[in-house]
Amino acid sequence: MSEPKHDFQLDQAIGMHVNRTAFLMTEEIAMRFTSQGYPLSAQDFGILFRLSQQGPMTQVEIAALMMRDKTTITRRIDGLVKKQLVERSPDPDDRRCFRIGLTSQGTRALEVLIPQVSDFQRELLSGISDADKSATIKTLKHISEQLIRYKTTGEYK
Repeated sequence: MSEPKHDFQLDQAIGMHVNRTAFLMTEEIAMRFTSQGYPLSAQDFGILFRLSQQGPMTQVEIAALMMRDKTTITRRIDGLVKKQLVERSPDPDDRRCFRIGLTSQGTRALEVLIPQVSDFQRELLSGISDADKSATIKTLKHISEQLIRYKTTGEYK
């Protein structure tokens, strides 16, 4: 039985490199957060940062922004509540849900964490031209948009 022939090279697969890079970056930033006294994940930081930029939101809104399922976001928020970085408040418009907002401790944490992320990005991307960074971001945004379009319409174009 002969093996099917494919013109596929794993080391040329964008998804593999994106996944590997994302894993390594999230692992490193979590270690840096912990070294500053904030044992948080990159996903936790994403939640805190979005809340700082957009104000209190429901868990459903956070899940949609973060492109994560509601169960995962609920667990993340539970952890952030325990660390007193966010709080749940009754939604004045809908008694069935809560609005998640930053606490003063969450705001202070971001004063430490945002420079950590910024410094990490600067260190990691040093030696890469602005043109290459811009092209990479543009390409990844295009791929993301294609995948979102496919997920919602079943078509890439």
